[in-house]
Amino acid sequence: MNRQEQIKAITERNKQYDGKFYYGVKTTKIVCNPGCPAKLPLEKNIVLFGTLEEAIQGGFRPCKICMRNKEVTQNGKRNCII
Repeated sequence: MNRQEQIKAITERNKQYDGKFYYGVKTTKIVCNPGCPAKLPLEKNIVLFGTLEEAIQGGFRPCKICMRNKEVTQNGKRNCII
């Protein structure tokens, strides 16, 4: 899947892509699922990640809207539950 397909999934809030990739917002350091109902960021502020772990290691925190009650792991170890 290329960047334009991923951006389209984000702008359409397509939940079919949830878990297949994640996007971070540079200005807030928040990572979301493509289907997140939160306000859409400007495309220039979007960083794409293959996994939630990659985003967290990159300094992003899980969204409190689309990742509520989501277990977060790092290096295979349970880190916290959002």
